[in-house]
Amino acid sequence: MPKVDDDPLTLAIRPPKNETPEQKVIRLQAEADALKQSQLIDLQLRAERAQLKKENEKTHKVLLLGQAESGKTTVIKNFQLSFVPNAFRQQQKSWKALVQLNLVRSILVICQALTDDLNEQDLDIDNFLSLDPSVSPNYSVKKAESLLDTSQGPKRSSYPYPGTPDSELGPIPEITNVHRALKMRLSPLYHVQTVLVEYLACQFDDPSLLAAVHQFKEETETLPDFVVRSNTSLNGFMGKSLRGRESYEGTYVRLDIQEVDAVLMACRQDMITVWKDPVVREILHRRDIRLEEGPGTFLHEINRITEADYTPSQEDVLRARLRTVGVQEYSFHLETGPDKGREWRVFDCGGARNQRHSWPFFDDCHLIFLAPISCFDQVLAEDRRVNRLEDSLQLWKAVCSSKLLQKSEIILFLNKCDILQAKLTSGIKFSDWVPNFDGQNSLDGVTKYLKGKFRAIQKAHSPVSRVFYCHLTAVTDARSTSKILSSVQELVARAQLQNVSLL
Repeated sequence: MPKVDDDPLTLAIRPPKNETPEQKVIRLQAEADALKQSQLIDLQLRAERAQLKKENEKTHKVLLLGQAESGKTTVIKNFQLSFVPNAFRQQQKSWKALVQLNLVRSILVICQALTDDLNEQDLDIDNFLSLDPSVSPNYSVKKAESLLDTSQGPKRSSYPYPGTPDSELGPIPEITNVHRALKMRLSPLYHVQTVLVEYLACQFDDPSLLAAVHQFKEETETLPDFVVRSNTSLNGFMGKSLRGRESYEGTYVRLDIQEVDAVLMACRQDMITVWKDPVVREILHRRDIRLEEGPGTFLHEINRITEADYTPSQEDVLRARLRTVGVQEYSFHLETGPDKGREWRVFDCGGARNQRHSWPFFDDCHLIFLAPISCFDQVLAEDRRVNRLEDSLQLWKAVCSSKLLQKSEIILFLNKCDILQAKLTSGIKFSDWVPNFDGQNSLDGVTKYLKGKFRAIQKAHSPVSRVFYCHLTAVTDARSTSKILSSVQELVARAQLQNVSLL
């Protein structure tokens, strides 16, 4: 054991040898000043912690979690529509370019699918449009059923399983010169796509997306999917003003956005024709391209969206696809309800597998977990071996078992119920994809089974006893979702009061 005289700390603070009285006075004064400064810093830190705690008591934090395309961004839009309606209406027009881009991408997916070699299986449409359903094409079950073609021809029990031989599917339809001519007349949409992505990249102040646009050749390669990154400025969307076009004059960007309306009007009839063509529909079905279930689908609204004076409706904004990467934070000061004036901070977390490691878990927040239950017959875009419903169950298990979230309320949204009911009504059997299911092939039967599954996982894996909060949702239905969010608001407010011992 070292001697006391050899201790490094003792040696460091020991007065120097041969110290004069004057030097000692100076040293002691310096030590006193340093101690005073240290105590002052400690006081400032304590004051800041107290101020932060006070602000957190006045602010509600909500995390939106779930796999990619589960509807998290749509919940944000619904929240703004319900509680910050003035800001929502002010920004409504700014969604026009995104809605147009959603429509153009859908048409270009169809054009890419119409190849002479229909056995070609390397069609990569993930960069165009995610295969999994994010938004119902409309909000009534009757309308959703019509989009799944339940009234036209024999009902299909399911989409073909991988590996199903062609002999069981019948002959592959062949494209004709009529289809080739349609593709040719729709080719200007490739340029429209580039213009719209450039325009949106400028609105979001994202130079990396602009650079990516210029690396691709129109009509030969697929543009990267339009995404909002965690470091992207949300100009013009969800509460922030657009940058004016004049800000970009003189740059290399072709902001000929005004020509988009004219091109879309000129291509209107061809877009309608190619979408309604029965041969095209069968080709899409055989290639498992489910545009009618996909996010941002406006193929049944072509006439309205291609009008020169088109302005997005509230429903259009809710249905528009805006993919987020990373974590987006939104701050709202409520304009209505009992919490009027209170700040809500909502975090939209990207749900792709390679983004989940960056999810921010706070010990003073509450969670809304979205599980898209209509995609029971689909696989993850990032891993074709994993069923989407199974992935949601595993993700729910991980969230429930987190000790960092043991003091947080977790609210489960079983989302896409309208699309689920339309699928079941069309004849698709839930038991074909979930063999353990032995209930009725109806919305009530399937949702009852799934609620039991999620409840059992929470009970088995939660580190503390929790109340199971579950809502059946179709987040593109503004009216029903508004009621659900109001109940969520009350729950979060009550939990916040309990945390500060006021209840």
